[in-house]
Amino acid sequence: MNPLIAMSVVAASAALVPLASADTTVAPTAADGTTPRLFSTPSQDLGSGYASSPDAIVQATGDAEGLHILAARESDGFSFYEIARLNRKQLSDVGPWTGYVCTTGSGNYAAAVYAPSAWSNEPGAYQNGAFAAVIRLSDGKVTEVPDRVQLAYFTPGCGTGDEVAFTSSSATDRSAGSTTVTSVDAATGSVSSRRTVDGYLTHVTPMQKGTVGVLDGNLVDLKGNGKKLSARKLAAVPGPMFALTASKNGTVDVGTVDGKSSVISRFTGKDFTELGRAPKGEVKLLPVADGDAVVGDVKGIDTSNAPGLSKHAVDGRVAGISRHGHLVTNSVFSEQMKGVTTRIGSPSDEGAGSLTVKATALKTGAKATKLVDADRKRPKPDSSLPMDPAAFTVAGDDDDDPATCGEGGPESQCLSGSGAAVFGKVPEMETPCIVKRNDPKRQALQPSANMVEWAVDQAVHGELKVSRPKDWHDTGLAAYTPQGLFPKPPLTGGGDIPAQVMLGILAQESNFKQASWHSVNGDSGNVTKSDWFGNANGVHGYPNRAKADCGYGIAQVTTGMSEKHAEQLDTLHAGAVTTDYAANIAAGLGILAEKWNQLKALGMNINNGSPAYIENWYTALWGYNSGVYTSGSVGLGFLNNPINPSYPADRQPFLRYSYDDASHPADWNYPEKIFGWAEVPQKTWDAEESYSSPDMPLGVIKVAPRTLFCDPSINACDSDAADPCPSWDESCYWSGTVDWMGSQSTGNSSTERLSYSLGSGEPELKSKYGHGPCIDHPSVYTDAIIVDDLGEHEDTYDCGDFEAADDGKFTLQTGDNITMLRDDGTFRATPYIAPIDLHQLGAGYDHHIYFTHSYGYTEPFHKVTGRWEVNQEKLPSGDQPGQRYKVYVHLPSHGAEAVVRYDLIPGDNTVGAKPDYCNVNQGTRSAGNDTWFELGTFSFWKGGRIEADNIHKDGTGDDNVAFDAIAFVPFNYSDPGPCALNDGGL
Repeated sequence: MNPLIAMSVVAASAALVPLASADTTVAPTAADGTTPRLFSTPSQDLGSGYASSPDAIVQATGDAEGLHILAARESDGFSFYEIARLNRKQLSDVGPWTGYVCTTGSGNYAAAVYAPSAWSNEPGAYQNGAFAAVIRLSDGKVTEVPDRVQLAYFTPGCGTGDEVAFTSSSATDRSAGSTTVTSVDAATGSVSSRRTVDGYLTHVTPMQKGTVGVLDGNLVDLKGNGKKLSARKLAAVPGPMFALTASKNGTVDVGTVDGKSSVISRFTGKDFTELGRAPKGEVKLLPVADGDAVVGDVKGIDTSNAPGLSKHAVDGRVAGISRHGHLVTNSVFSEQMKGVTTRIGSPSDEGAGSLTVKATALKTGAKATKLVDADRKRPKPDSSLPMDPAAFTVAGDDDDDPATCGEGGPESQCLSGSGAAVFGKVPEMETPCIVKRNDPKRQALQPSANMVEWAVDQAVHGELKVSRPKDWHDTGLAAYTPQGLFPKPPLTGGGDIPAQVMLGILAQESNFKQASWHSVNGDSGNVTKSDWFGNANGVHGYPNRAKADCGYGIAQVTTGMSEKHAEQLDTLHAGAVTTDYAANIAAGLGILAEKWNQLKALGMNINNGSPAYIENWYTALWGYNSGVYTSGSVGLGFLNNPINPSYPADRQPFLRYSYDDASHPADWNYPEKIFGWAEVPQKTWDAEESYSSPDMPLGVIKVAPRTLFCDPSINACDSDAADPCPSWDESCYWSGTVDWMGSQSTGNSSTERLSYSLGSGEPELKSKYGHGPCIDHPSVYTDAIIVDDLGEHEDTYDCGDFEAADDGKFTLQTGDNITMLRDDGTFRATPYIAPIDLHQLGAGYDHHIYFTHSYGYTEPFHKVTGRWEVNQEKLPSGDQPGQRYKVYVHLPSHGAEAVVRYDLIPGDNTVGAKPDYCNVNQGTRSAGNDTWFELGTFSFWKGGRIEADNIHKDGTGDDNVAFDAIAFVPFNYSDPGPCALNDGGL
């Protein structure tokens, strides 16, 4: 069983906006004073009759909080609300989300695919790793689809009814593989079939009678036979595609590209008939109720003989259209996606969940822009629709408390210790990555953008020689310089990697993050990682050593960082890769240089071959992402070929015209994304550019033409076909030399621009937060015994050693420390689940906290328990008077959100003192500052302690639970304090 199948999706929990559909009339609800109407004067902007209009629209955009599914209806003046939010909160450190959405033919449901944006960099995840769901639009109920699917612009496929088609491909650089079509009945949320066909199948669309798709460049009729699909050719698609829609009376319309033109054509049963043309990229083909619509520059398109196909002239970019064609969205975008450098996992996520909608009313041409707060209260939902899709569950999922232990009872009963068979560790579940997580001496600083740009400027020219002294930031490492450890790699023929090429890679791969997504600029924390545990970054699935990917830091350095590697980095090199962003960048340069040199060795030149020009790095970036084949059939595989049908043929250069492109990066191949980030720098948390753009004499980086790497004399590729190389095998490899720049010079080609002179010193850190003092005391109580989350504290940054282990002790327990054998012979190892979602962060007392997330009572396998106790030698025995302390809990300025129960346990005593507790809202009580919060006085005896864990009644896996310091102040009299503690001491 895939452990990620039955993972939770965040649906809107409050009342949600109802949508009117084509066959269900919903009475309009008057917008209240807080409703963010897109049009403030709807009768004027939308036209008369808007209040009784059934028109509605569903759109999607992603950021760090998930894929936001937004809905609006014309009768409310197109007031946009979040109808659902799709993410996988059990995925750890994955950053922003991306995806696609469509509305079913009835208008009652939406279907979506979604995944972390970073997965668009991974061919395997791109083809078959995304998640799928259907959403009931009357109330926002989400039903998960168990299958993993493609993250592609042509999926999901919604047609004329309520059937939805999701696709999953096994394509690689060596084979087109096969495509599985998962058909889902949106009205019930159930999978009706899973059927597979050989080859790369795209644009699968359910019709009134049957299902169509595109296979080997042909429109095909798909018929099921058990688990197999047969594909009957209907007609050759007239060119590389960007859209397919089902229209009226069983007709099909397609959007293709011919040279510099976008072409709209219709299939009516025999062949395709061209309906007209527009400049490439300036027209979109979109589904609407009872047909489809062509939108944009439509003056050259004739729809008079195309029933069901309407056309709408709209200036600028087109993101979507309402069901009855009254509204076109020009942009739906989270500002956070410009850089995704705002804080994540803190009480105030600036940018996340704040979405900008830009739209045009088609009746009047009125334009509007509105900021939508995805967390705002929604109107009352519609309950008139009788449909009730059952939520998808999987029997036996780790968090569903399955029967086990030999007695047939739920697994949580076994965790009590009664009847549990303990067998010890399960070593194959451990990660092979050589530097482990949550080691305080291996924390990474989250650098600010100026530091990253400085390091790249120096590194590409071999000048990253900043001295890191012995025990730099308490790492215990020997002294080094970054390029003393990882010298600048030589390039065949000489020259250097342009700074903006490397900066573009860092922006796309890690968003300039050396530390995890939980750490903001100036914080230390665990290093940002790839799939260290081999469980697709999940916090529910067991670690799988064989599948672990040990990518470390800002450049995602993998070489030598795994026990599986034949040659591993030593302690100094591995430690520097983990803790020092500069050393990580120095190591990352070697991977890119290797690809450049491999291509040179194969005689595969770009333009004039000079590394000084950014355009000439296109194929090296291609190889950096998907590899270079250096033996047998040599060259570059088909996955990143710009003519690959995975990418819409009408796409414009990434980011050139809008940052919106960052919300759906799967529309571009890897080199195009890197060129985009090089040309258009990402933003920092304070809205400044993270780095300088290059010198571009043409004003842009000239991207390789889409058809350039398709030449029958070199590979079996037909640039005029919808699928130019259907086999995807070695016959599709590119192994030639290309030139799209002509005679190159600094007058026509892009070159690097350095912001920092070579040999300059490391710039000052621009920290997002100020930090409190390393060591302080609550109020005037300098005699307080402070038990920190690190007893002998050695923080990575800003705070030196603080030895307080003699005064008290802090311990963390993950899971229930029981490993058992299930009835079916498999192991249940609770300690292996909870630690995956345990992190460290440079916040709070002495600039260090541990934190996890708050889970409900039904998920005990994520339990993390913190225990604080005064040195037991200082506590009296149970027959003596108790030792009274006034207790203070330290709350960090950021990184804590949940309401946490602190249990005060007196220990063994003869006076009858009982335990007590206090619930503390860690987010609001801190008020954004490092704070000591008083609980009150309490008496302790030997065995006395304070405990807190992350299992709470209302836990959803979202809110951070922080484990920071607790202060014990010796006190002479009882003071119940803010928590009204029952101090039973004498």
